[in-house]
Amino acid sequence: MAQDQNLEEVLIARNNDTGQVGAVTGLNKDGTPKMTDVKSAKLSDLVKFQKGQNPLEAFLSNFIRQCKNPSSFGFFRVPADRYDTVGTVIGDLAKDPVANAEMLKNNVVDVSAMAQSEGQTAETAKQSEQPQQSAAGEPKNEQQANDNAQASEKEVRHSAIDESKIDWANLKEKWGIDRDELEKSGDLKEMLYNRKSKLVTVTPTFAGEKFPIDARLSFRTDPEGNVKVVPHFIHREPKLDQEYEGYKFSKEEKATLRETGNLGKVVELTGKNGEKVPSFVSIDRLTNEVVSVPVKDVFIRDTIGQTKLTTAEIMQLKDGKALPPKEISDKNGKTYNVVLQVSADRKGVEFVPGAARRMEQKEQQQQANGQQQSSWLTKDGLIKPITKWAGVPMTPQQQADYVAGKVVEMTNMVDKQGQPCTVYLQFNPNKQRPTTSLNDPRVKVAEESRTQKAVNNDGLTNEATKHVAEPLQKYQTEPKNKAQQEQQRKPKGPKM
Repeated sequence: MAQDQNLEEVLIARNNDTGQVGAVTGLNKDGTPKMTDVKSAKLSDLVKFQKGQNPLEAFLSNFIRQCKNPSSFGFFRVPADRYDTVGTVIGDLAKDPVANAEMLKNNVVDVSAMAQSEGQTAETAKQSEQPQQSAAGEPKNEQQANDNAQASEKEVRHSAIDESKIDWANLKEKWGIDRDELEKSGDLKEMLYNRKSKLVTVTPTFAGEKFPIDARLSFRTDPEGNVKVVPHFIHREPKLDQEYEGYKFSKEEKATLRETGNLGKVVELTGKNGEKVPSFVSIDRLTNEVVSVPVKDVFIRDTIGQTKLTTAEIMQLKDGKALPPKEISDKNGKTYNVVLQVSADRKGVEFVPGAARRMEQKEQQQQANGQQQSSWLTKDGLIKPITKWAGVPMTPQQQADYVAGKVVEMTNMVDKQGQPCTVYLQFNPNKQRPTTSLNDPRVKVAEESRTQKAVNNDGLTNEATKHVAEPLQKYQTEPKNKAQQEQQRKPKGPKM
């Protein structure tokens, strides 16, 4: 039980109208949270969520849809295994969330953003019922397509960076960064939403001289609340052979990262305090920097642009996997055929550059290879009928069994020595052609052909037949007459 609690979180709620604070045990019929006293609450009675699962996507989504005024309540996360100690502290701090905002910031749940997102999803659902006419195809500018599809997501989220805390004069002097240029290029908006800029030229000063260097930029807030710029310089290649935050990439994982830019699954990285953090891992395609983001910090909406995702697709994205090529409509109604996957670099779902083309090329190559090897198949990929094998006619039943992929027993064949034998014919799906054997795939070598196959085809001998110079016949397991018994010849091969 203790091990399970390490992976769980519970919620503490505050009624902003009455000031009441309590631990959440469920929802009332009117959509408001059921609450119990924080100090006396039993952990077994509280609503729990798996760590890494965004509670907004489960419990709180129902709360927002049902509650008439969601903004009347505030919510705070608490680790289940530390509820007895941390829960009481958070409960006291939540009584005055404004004064204690700094101490609560890592526990607060942004209900307002979720509420706006839910409202927009409902509006999008109405719009999606209307027919749209657009040409399908992969975007020529995938970066712009990503921006178009996700612009609405950024609009409903509050900026995590307070621009008033940015010392632009210092950035201009130290790095040669100009605010107006960042704003014109759209990079400023990306950076204020905790993303990186595109590649820009900065001019840091070293030994009194300025050196122009290309880098991507992002903002980071220090403990004092000041906003610093973080440059991400270009690496020659991603450092995949080195251990990354306690994780070692396998050969297959390196290949996946290089091909798609995303690891394609969730892995546990080691945090600053030694804790294991389920995370997405990607490569910054512009700088070759290996980057990661905790799963809990990535919110996957059920709508990309104007295209609704199914529950199965959302769960697949949460696992880090890529969706098969899918038609996505951006906010302008333009449709793209793209592959969706979570990118740690973008901290959200992206259109994987070139992935749809790569998948299409692989399918075409596989089809081409199949056609080269499919002279025994019809155009529809079915087994092509045959009427005879090795010049020996097949009965209608044998022909039907062969087309059905069954083993066909042909008793009127001859072995390499010209002696009658039993042969088993079957279409091999791996080799995409018919194959034969003196062994019955369903059992073992036919008893009547066992010794015959070993001596005539495999060059083996046994004590009963080692002096027989003539090829053995069907059913023969020993010399058939006195003349054969008297024949003297050396064995053809090793003993059976």
